Amino acid sequence: MIKVKKIITGSIDENCYLPYDSHTKYAAIIDPGEDADKIINAIESESLKPEIVINTHAHYDHVGCDDEIRSKYKIPLAIHKDEVEMLADPEKNGSALFGQYAAVKDPEILLEDNQEVKLSFIAFKVLSSPGHSKGSICLLFGAHLFTGDTLFADSIGRTDLWSGNSEEIIKSLEKLKKLDPSITVCPGHGSMTTIANELKHNPFFK
Repeated sequence: MIKVKKIITGSIDENCYLPYDSHTKYAAIIDPGEDADKIINAIESESLKPEIVINTHAHYDHVGCDDEIRSKYKIPLAIHKDEVEMLADPEKNGSALFGQYAAVKDPEILLEDNQEVKLSFIAFKVLSSPGHSKGSICLLFGAHLFTGDTLFADSIGRTDLWSGNSEEIIKSLEKLKKLDPSITVCPGHGSMTTIANELKHNPFFK
């Protein structure tokens, strides 16, 4: 059975997620933004065995702990191919705006739209969702959709940062609307929701 643990990190309350198998304890780490010790403590408290770090996009508040986490657990980093240039560029990943100057080493795995990635405990699907940034993706883990900053509860991500595009994010939302309404949405900020709830209440998702 797949469970999901959420850890809120950093000064702007970014959501890091740990989807894991409750029996084997194998896990993925999605968007380890800041507060590495907090994330590691959550992993250790559940006796999880991380296999991979995945970024939904490369803004600093989602990638800040990438290198520390993958070094500790000796696991690869996966991100969409169009986000790679942002990882090591503080101007493009937004960290320079806050005096943090985050720079992440190159990923080991480059992701593409509709790609299926097999882990030991699940096979997840990559859904390209440009708009918040050009290489933003959503990750479908069974009945859970990790949307990064593409879709929030009752809102959507901003498009005024580097490589953002307001027309593209609308196209991405059209793709997400077609998913099973029962799917649980796990956004990069704020509370979890469902596709059904967003179809009903989100003014950008109707």
